[in-house]
Amino acid sequence: MEYSNDINSLLGGQKSPPNVLIEDPKTILKKAEEPTCLKAAWELMEIFYADKQSKTWIPERLLDWLADYDSLLSGPQPTIHSQLVRFQKELVSVQAIEGDPKYWEAISSALAVGWLEIVVKLLRLHGSYQLDQLGNRETENGLVEAVAVLISKMPRFRPELAAGRLGECYKSKPDFVKALDKWRAQITKLDCSAYWVQCDHRPTRDGLKNMLQILLGNANIISTMTYHWIELLISHLLYIRPFNMGLESMYGLAEKCMQLKPVSNPHKLTGLILGILGENTEVVLAECSRSFGPWMVAHAIELLTAGSAEAHTLLHDEHYNLGGISIEELHRLVYAQVLSSHALTWQIAPIYLTSCVRQGMGVLEILLQKQPVLNSQILLKNIEICRLYELENVSSKMMKVAGMHLWKHGRKGSGIFWLQQARDEARLNRIAQQLFDFVGKSISDESLKQWEGLIELLASDSRTAGGLEFLHKYREFKRSLQQAHGGISTDTASKAVESLILLMKNPSTPQRFWLPILCDSINLLNWPERPLLNVSQTNLLLNKLQELSMARLRPDFIESDLPSPALSSVRLALATNLGRAILEE
Repeated sequence: MEYSNDINSLLGGQKSPPNVLIEDPKTILKKAEEPTCLKAAWELMEIFYADKQSKTWIPERLLDWLADYDSLLSGPQPTIHSQLVRFQKELVSVQAIEGDPKYWEAISSALAVGWLEIVVKLLRLHGSYQLDQLGNRETENGLVEAVAVLISKMPRFRPELAAGRLGECYKSKPDFVKALDKWRAQITKLDCSAYWVQCDHRPTRDGLKNMLQILLGNANIISTMTYHWIELLISHLLYIRPFNMGLESMYGLAEKCMQLKPVSNPHKLTGLILGILGENTEVVLAECSRSFGPWMVAHAIELLTAGSAEAHTLLHDEHYNLGGISIEELHRLVYAQVLSSHALTWQIAPIYLTSCVRQGMGVLEILLQKQPVLNSQILLKNIEICRLYELENVSSKMMKVAGMHLWKHGRKGSGIFWLQQARDEARLNRIAQQLFDFVGKSISDESLKQWEGLIELLASDSRTAGGLEFLHKYREFKRSLQQAHGGISTDTASKAVESLILLMKNPSTPQRFWLPILCDSINLLNWPERPLLNVSQTNLLLNKLQELSMARLRPDFIESDLPSPALSSVRLALATNLGRAILEE
């Protein structure tokens, strides 16, 4: 019931008209928001499926429903609502209202469907209530008032009434039966009263007598005063069969009412009512789909399965002819497809797809992969959806596609960012190799500075940096080297040596860059104050130089773009530093 109430609130409530200080006594129907068929259908299903408490007083619930939605049934065939609207327009020009047959017809019709407030209001417009008429029409006015009082005290088998509604509520059936018998006895007593002979105004006498017959459940008069078979059905439930009826009996009664009040062009609500009363879940689903669309079917299934084991089995069991999915999942997939076809609603589709056990997640993956990843807002929304529903693989694919597109179209920083988010080490390594080519074999300061931003971005995460981790460390080494050259502090130079050793020990440092790094470090090796490298550190660099000499014999070795004496200068500096280090130790 809570679920139904939430949906009902989303569909919009009946807005009550604004309160006015002085109300026109001739206003029968107040202007209100135009009702919708979708809300009418939902409330109808709520009465029979969701609200378990209302099963005891279904006639009263249907009476309230008809009061809200009888206007929807109006069309080529008249309804009580349309007749009241027409009479209200004519009421302004009528002088002696009680002499107009339409006046009594309007009252009797409203009474037939239990609109007691309208009935009493119309009765109070009777001419005998005018001050100048009371003396001459005292008996007539007494009869009118007696009928109005009886109507206002009509027993209602329901828990409560809204403010301003007429009738006396009874929650238990024994109390209601007792009150109903007493009330009908009062009506019968009034109907047999001698005061009717004293009433000289025949239209009033006949009209009031007619109303009493309706209250006593005269089927012929009730049939005459109603226009649509649904109105006739509710009148029977209210006056002739006010006690609990099974749906099977109500369906039989509905068929009889349809025979008495045939409709040439049935309203779409009538098919739904017949399906509900016939207890045919498949018919109800078909009517919901045909008349109210996929939204209604996707949400109404929750109501149909409430308390019905048969409907639960029908809608939740998997069907081979549906591809192994249930009817419930089928309709949710259909509605999700409708949502995903529009740019403003596709983000709602995952809510329905994730509730589909068999095919929902697969369809969701396809939906997300079809979304344009070039729009950053859509991409972020897609990633958030993937996070909520644990679709890491889909999220990673989208980030890879976005990263490669941005990289190819010149937005290299953004491309690297998304590839890092996707943890695409293979592509990051290829980009790193391209960046090596951009920087150049000699890794000059100018080329390094040009690509410094991308190097820092790529090397910010060692797990996805690939070979660019070396360039990041080399940049740190160059900074410390510049500080050492710019000052006279031995401590600063020692820090530069530490960066050098870390760089040469790091396996990510390409072999083809060993010699340029060592060339840059000659001033550190020849530091005048003392040897900055100890024996083990110097041997490490000599071993690297030896490995480099052996590697130069391979055909695939890439020679550094350095002057020919560079290797000899490095060897001499290392040998000198080694001797000084041995002597110092």
